[in-house]
Amino acid sequence: MARVEGKVALITGVGSGIGQATARLFAREGARVVGADRNAVTGAATVAAINASGGTATFVAADISREADCENMVKVAVETYGRLDILHNHAGILHPLDGPITELSAQAIDETFAINCKGMLFTVKYGARQMIKQGGGAIVNTGSDLAYIGLANLTAYTASKSAVVGVTRTLAVELAPHRIRVNAVCPGFTFSGMNTALQADRAFMDQMRLDYLVPELGQPEDVAQAVLYLASDEARFTTGAALVVDGGHTIK
Repeated sequence: MARVEGKVALITGVGSGIGQATARLFAREGARVVGADRNAVTGAATVAAINASGGTATFVAADISREADCENMVKVAVETYGRLDILHNHAGILHPLDGPITELSAQAIDETFAINCKGMLFTVKYGARQMIKQGGGAIVNTGSDLAYIGLANLTAYTASKSAVVGVTRTLAVELAPHRIRVNAVCPGFTFSGMNTALQADRAFMDQMRLDYLVPELGQPEDVAQAVLYLASDEARFTTGAALVVDGGHTIK
């Protein structure tokens, strides 16, 4: 039997990278997927590919920095498939103006937190309401291994992802009486559209390979597998955890 057979999963940030890989994996494992992305072209393309390969998926355009869009995503899931079993908050940004603290702008801070933190909270707000009605569910948030180690010049991003890890624990305690599990996955460097500029920096990439115990740096599918575990019934006794998927970066 597929690992999330018959479950309804809402996944944000499906247009590329980890979100896209997770949506495809969940569909292969039997979930009915509601894929959300603010890029309607790439997000819809992911959903179309899932449907073309025999899966079941629906796309909803959403900017999670807007509370109304977060509410609407959940509404679409329930109206389309009748329920919501899994919520994966993956959508996030690495702001182009993020950098040294001495140069950090209010714009970079505000826009980073609007998506990486506020958007996650609003999505959980409405997703949890639906899960409470149903009697349970599973939520997986995307943090970062930077919640555990320092890396210069990514101040806003690191602050936002550290907040995700902390809030995940709070939500796990708050929602446990409703049989809702809340966990986080914390990727290390993973090849995706978010870090294209970093991939072009040869010196940075060479250093990354030295810093990781597994020199073949992460692919989106590596993280998707961790999300699948946390969302599935296999992890029924796991809540409040932050699963680091970083090739050993944080322990080296």
